[in-house]
Amino acid sequence: MIRKRKKTRKKRGHEMHSGLRRRGAGNRGGRGNAGQGKKSGGQKQSKRLAKGKRLGKYGFNNPTKKEVKTINLRDLHKHVKGKELDVTELGYDKVLGKGEAPKGLTVKARSFSKTARKKIEKANGKTVVM
Repeated sequence: MIRKRKKTRKKRGHEMHSGLRRRGAGNRGGRGNAGQGKKSGGQKQSKRLAKGKRLGKYGFNNPTKKEVKTINLRDLHKHVKGKELDVTELGYDKVLGKGEAPKGLTVKARSFSKTARKKIEKANGKTVVM
């Protein structure tokens, strides 16, 4: 059968509305506190942002950051066998000063904090930087 009249295009699709499909308040669960806002646990995204909770990725990851593994003086007691202790063999880089230093101990590490160095020397010990 031959069509006498050209087929009309109704233009009902989303492309006719500037690409906007979900346009009304129904998409947002109503206006204001309606819909999702009525529930006790559920919160709308705008409310979460207002409370200071962040969504998605944020911040900066430094690609050249070097992680320094640290150990405190209070944890050195577990590893002491004799008068010398090499912290780098245990997998640590820096000695921090929390706790008391073992007496008369020579500690070898890549670096020490100021308080760790003072406490070790006060306990008649030595610090050796490698």
